[in-house]
Amino acid sequence: MATEILINDGGAPARILPYLASEDISAGEFLSVDTNGEVQLAINSDFSSGFCGSGIGWSLTDSASGSICNVITGQGVIIRAQCNDLGGAGYSAMVGTTAGQMAVATAQGGSATFPIQAVSLEDLGAAGLWKVQTQ
Repeated sequence: MATEILINDGGAPARILPYLASEDISAGEFLSVDTNGEVQLAINSDFSSGFCGSGIGWSLTDSASGSICNVITGQGVIIRAQCNDLGGAGYSAMVGTTAGQMAVATAQGGSATFPIQAVSLEDLGAAGLWKVQTQ
């Protein structure tokens, strides 16, 4: 059974768009586009190499490599996103060093290369699917 990550379905200007997955992807992981136009797990080292600095969104469900991956995009959308421990509610999150996971925004967060992607709305106290609002 798929993990449900979309919390407000329609309350914000969200789009769910189909992309081809270049690798296995789990629900809630943050994604970027590779050089073939397929989605991959985002990691901050991608962005310093010229990939889309903001990523494109979060996977709605689990997807196998070579299959369609539905991607949630938009600002102000409340979802459950794969995150490292963000420290609590109200913390800004950016693409991290673990592929597909968001991390607490650092001094580089908010830059053109590493923009803030979400704000945490809860405190899980550990890595996992955090309730966040996309920015």
